[in-house]
Amino acid sequence: MNKTWVLVADSEKARLFEFGHCREPWAETACFVNTEAARSPGAERQPRVQERIGSARHAIEPRTAPKDKASARFAATLAAALRAGRDAHRFQSLVIAAAPRFLGALHGELGKEVQQCVSREIRRNLSGLDSGAIRGYLLD
Repeated sequence: MNKTWVLVADSEKARLFEFGHCREPWAETACFVNTEAARSPGAERQPRVQERIGSARHAIEPRTAPKDKASARFAATLAAALRAGRDAHRFQSLVIAAAPRFLGALHGELGKEVQQCVSREIRRNLSGLDSGAIRGYLLD
């Protein structure tokens, strides 16, 4: 059977749906939550550097924001789940609806085999909608 998976994601949560035909009901097969994004961004103390002269210490600004690192790790988790589904032949076609910035992070993590399965991309954050609204948006 020709199954289609629909991934609806942003940097904090993702939902995965599966269906066979457009008229069939959808089944939500997985829900992912980025636990790192739930933490407050100021919770981690930034590294410090000692001045050469005196006892003053200053915070070092990280090269990559902690929020971006958490988003990249979440994208890697989702890409691994998609690779496992593709390798198990659980879907033939993939539709991705994600916030534009997160879609870029996801592109960097998807392998060539999974990218070939992508039939449609929607650069919009639909993760706040219920499954019926998501389905209506995709079928319009």
